[in-house]
Amino acid sequence: MRKTTQFNHLFRFILVFITVISFNINLFGQTKSDTLLIKETVFNYLEGLHDNDAPRVEKAMHPELAKRLITKDNKGNYKLDIMGWSHLLFNIKTVDFKTMYKAGVNPEEPYRVEVIFYDISNDIATVKGIQNKFAFFDYIHLGKINGEWKIINILWAWN
Repeated sequence: MRKTTQFNHLFRFILVFITVISFNINLFGQTKSDTLLIKETVFNYLEGLHDNDAPRVEKAMHPELAKRLITKDNKGNYKLDIMGWSHLLFNIKTVDFKTMYKAGVNPEEPYRVEVIFYDISNDIATVKGIQNKFAFFDYIHLGKINGEWKIINILWAWN
């Protein structure tokens, strides 16, 4: 009987140990360095848009970027507008993004970006990029490719 009790205690210990380790695996995948690099990538994107700095935005983007916006036509039908990297690059070169400021924004006020982290695991991340001047916000998916964080998907909306 004593051997059965010892076995049960050992079995419970192993089960608890495996459970604790499995719940913490995602924490080991996220490093402070990854967090800072993701933040830098989002800053390159949003500050690059603000300054119409195509090379800076390009540094943040995966070449197969999909940037999407849900819109409604004049008949009330919803549709998905999709912009790829080449279309975004064209816009950066031809559109003054400062014309997309929210109503009442002081153009002299410093531009500020904030990154809200939702999840980082297995070399992918989901964040929200917000800033104080543009009339839109972005939900952003990033992937770590060849050691660099790149923006792969953006779902955005007007404020």
